[in-house]
Amino acid sequence: MPFARMLAAGVLALLSIGGTCPAAAPVERRFDAARAFRDLVRQCDFGPRVPGSQGHQDCAAWLSRELARNADSVRQDRFSVAVKGRKLELVNIEATFNPEGRGHVLLCAHWDTRPVADRDPDPGNREKPIPGANDGASGVAVLLEIGRALKAHPPKQRVTIVLFDGEDYGSSPTEMFYGSRRYASCYTGPVPGWAALLDMVGDRDLRLPPERFSQQKAPRIVDRIWGAAERAGCEAFVRTPGPAVLDDHLPLLARGIPCVDVIDFEYPYWHTLADTPDKCAPESLAQVGRAVLRALAEDELGD
Repeated sequence: MPFARMLAAGVLALLSIGGTCPAAAPVERRFDAARAFRDLVRQCDFGPRVPGSQGHQDCAAWLSRELARNADSVRQDRFSVAVKGRKLELVNIEATFNPEGRGHVLLCAHWDTRPVADRDPDPGNREKPIPGANDGASGVAVLLEIGRALKAHPPKQRVTIVLFDGEDYGSSPTEMFYGSRRYASCYTGPVPGWAALLDMVGDRDLRLPPERFSQQKAPRIVDRIWGAAERAGCEAFVRTPGPAVLDDHLPLLARGIPCVDVIDFEYPYWHTLADTPDKCAPESLAQVGRAVLRALAEDELGD
């Protein structure tokens, strides 16, 4: 057999073994559950993070420092709102990773805590501020640890982490979601490919169904994150539809940003003084962190 024909036959034989080239595997970024849980406890150590309080001021400074250890840039967006004749000073904290990256992913949580425990079973507690271990600190803790993972293995996309202030302040939607409304109204960049809001994601009995508004307005992003969670073995994510929740994702959706709310709304200690770190678990934080990191990694592959 002539050499050229022998070479061609050999190439064909090699191509016939194993078919096409294997697909690239997503980047495996480590999520340290113990460290994330320490961040949850640290936030609670500041006390309630109610706007206008010393705990609020101290925690804002700490969050900015922690994000600055890992992000390419961090900025504080300070603004004020009038609530029942009182001027309320608020601050959103924004961290950017790989600002020149391909595409854009937005990850967010609220970092403030509610000034009144209006659902506490003891009427004598209902005018006291909540500790906010799950309702606020859990989503923030996950995002801080995701920031460390992105520092260790930089993303191909631009990734923005935003911590919203003033989510839980008032008694009606007109007196809530101040930070996300501010962010949505001021946003001028290209629309992110997808966004995720993490809220109440640390409770011990974590169960995360797709939130109703998210499913209606951003079903593709629900499929992306819940599918990534399944592939990462995160069993807290279930496909049974969940309730519709008024939350920080709604101003983003109204602005045209496809955002889903990752939330366990069936939390018995919601808006009570019992929302403390002992009701939360590192493994719950890890499930959410691993799911989001998997979704980011699959997005890098152009999934």
